[in-house]
Amino acid sequence: MSTTDPYSHPGPVPSGGFLPPDDAFPPELPTGPEVLVNVPGEGLSGWARKTTGVLRRGWRQQLAIFAITHAVPGFLLYTAAVAGLITLWNSDAGQVMLVSDRVAEGVGTLVLTVVVLMLLTALPFRLLGYAAATWSAVRQAAGLPAPVGRALAYGLRRVPAMLAWSLVTYLITAVAIVSFFLCFATIFSFAALVPTVIALGYFLMIAGMVGPAVLFERRKALQRAFDTVNNAFWANAVRLAVPGVVLYLAYRYNHVIEAAGAVLGFSAGVSDQLGLGLAVAAVTASAAFEVPVAMLLFPSVLVTYLERRAVVARNLRTPHLLAELG
Repeated sequence: MSTTDPYSHPGPVPSGGFLPPDDAFPPELPTGPEVLVNVPGEGLSGWARKTTGVLRRGWRQQLAIFAITHAVPGFLLYTAAVAGLITLWNSDAGQVMLVSDRVAEGVGTLVLTVVVLMLLTALPFRLLGYAAATWSAVRQAAGLPAPVGRALAYGLRRVPAMLAWSLVTYLITAVAIVSFFLCFATIFSFAALVPTVIALGYFLMIAGMVGPAVLFERRKALQRAFDTVNNAFWANAVRLAVPGVVLYLAYRYNHVIEAAGAVLGFSAGVSDQLGLGLAVAAVTASAAFEVPVAMLLFPSVLVTYLERRAVVARNLRTPHLLAELG
């Protein structure tokens, strides 16, 4: 029987007198060494190599994606927050707050509410960035082009599902952390702080795995995230420890309320123009700092998730991931 493809190259028809089925000559998927999935046996060194490879191959696209989805929304939200705080500080309520504990508590509750609303507003943009960066990373690992525009278009299609699962995860995390703290703490003791921080780290690991589970598996994302973390807790903890510490330090010292407080403190003894310049500099630095943090966190979470999946599905490779993303 002839092995010539009659569809692509005119040639002899198979001796049986019929043409082969449409799937007789399927399109070839990209082949080559596996550069994305840390297959079993490669260990921590393989994980580090695959993680840095994601960043090395796609840092330009990731820089553009996270600048659009993290830095720009962050700048707008931070600007609105700082402007609101400065307005509040210069208002009558701000002056009364200095001498009235009741007013200070009310203002503190208001500021906390605004911070939570800011985080909820920023969440879809961040999920868009992570979805677009995932599509780009898998395409680049397969040796295919990954333009930023197409990556963002893919991310937009997947944001609703990611947002729904993420909100459920964060709600469960908030309830669990508050309950955990109340169970261990007393009115005169903060002994529950250490176990609460450990529990928070555990739930943040699960929250990080929800996004890839939604993108690749598309069902039971929360259960898959729990299984991914629990099946190899210490391995995942070691791999995510460094980006986790960096994320904590970044948001601990880069918090917009602290930056705004520093600006307000400086503005008491300087001119309005200098105070405005300090505010703009603080907001710009806070927004720009979002990008390197995201570029460190994204490949670490992605490669960790894929490594855990490869333990269960030994034949998992980049072409399979490419097909799963769609």
